[in-house]
Amino acid sequence: MTSLAGVELYPDPLWHLARIANFKGHPYEFYRKMGFAIVGVLPDANGRGKPDIFLAKSVAPR
Repeated sequence: MTSLAGVELYPDPLWHLARIANFKGHPYEFYRKMGFAIVGVLPDANGRGKPDIFLAKSVAPR
């Protein structure tokens, strides 16, 4: 569970996303350690107050 769960993310979901906190071991922190970045959120994707967090990683060599 994150700070995005159970709250109204509208009218500014990106404001909430910029202040995300991990409360119960959500795997997004693991993916960030693996080089992924949080690129978006879809409010209420899994029901009211249950958003989806989108992560992405470049496949191009750096």
